[in-house]
Amino acid sequence: MAAEQLDQRKEEILRAIVRDFILDGQPVGSRRVVDELALQVSAATVRSEMAELEHAGLISQPHTSAGRIPTDAGYRYYVDHLTRVDLARPTHPDTVGQVLEHATDVEDLLRRTSTVLSRLTRLTALVTAPRLDRSKLRHIELVSLSPHAILLVFIADTGRVEKRILDMDGAIADDDVQRARYVVNDAAAGLRLTDAHDAIGGVALAAPASIKPLLERVATTIRAGATATVADVDRVFVGGAAQLALRATDETVDRLGNVYDLLEEQVVLLGMLRETLKHDDPAVRIGSELPVDELSPFAVVASTYGGTGEPEGTLGLLGPTRMDYGQAMATVRAVATSLERALAALTGASES
Repeated sequence: MAAEQLDQRKEEILRAIVRDFILDGQPVGSRRVVDELALQVSAATVRSEMAELEHAGLISQPHTSAGRIPTDAGYRYYVDHLTRVDLARPTHPDTVGQVLEHATDVEDLLRRTSTVLSRLTRLTALVTAPRLDRSKLRHIELVSLSPHAILLVFIADTGRVEKRILDMDGAIADDDVQRARYVVNDAAAGLRLTDAHDAIGGVALAAPASIKPLLERVATTIRAGATATVADVDRVFVGGAAQLALRATDETVDRLGNVYDLLEEQVVLLGMLRETLKHDDPAVRIGSELPVDELSPFAVVASTYGGTGEPEGTLGLLGPTRMDYGQAMATVRAVATSLERALAALTGASES
């Protein structure tokens, strides 16, 4: 449940506690808050306000004699109400652009993106590949392996290449394989995979008997590729996994083994990123808000990249809850914009 709106002084105190704790990881005392904010009130008054913030569940006191630290709810209030992020202002645009523009293919581009995003934030970066079911067909290749086996290769506009072996019931002559190749490219090149099936299936209805079975198999195979499971069509590139250990805290260090195992689970990572972006973009999920128990001491910041209304993929940052959320959100969005431009240049797509 969202916390009630705080008055201005409580918001100033909470902001100071979150910022200072993010900076050095030490509990923040009332005297430090008074000095930092130059409040015209006593430390006793600040302690009273901090007690109310603690009662509201926004901060906690790890030890009796210690200052306060933010809770997950405190971080959430800070992100929702106290973080000012200029998402339109590029973050390190020259650095990002120079790194990404030298990518040789889409896979190299995504690896570079995960690396540069991690280096800019000193957090672990997660970048998903463009979804195949949202890609357009650039070219379809058919190669005869034997009279009964045809290699189908379809190339998406993102540069992604998928290969399938088609086992035919009847023999297909080499000349007919080439004829079918011309037909399917004429019918489906430039279409989304989700539309290519109907286009090829339509021309198969009126095709000569010698190539009709092959056209039908191509159509059904492309449809299967477009509707495959998440595990089949998506991939997550992880950059800066070592940052989890480098920035480990008392709360996270015992979880590192499980989290590193989690980074190998592509389906879980994809589900987490999609859940994070279910309602907001860019989005932040903190601690207990994450759908994976192992990540309760961590937070995720994520954004999509790609077309309007129908994003191609996702960028995310994984790190301790004690992260600079404003900087993380701005950097994720800026890198997403640079990735969109680099992807368009690499694949020959026009930017929108």
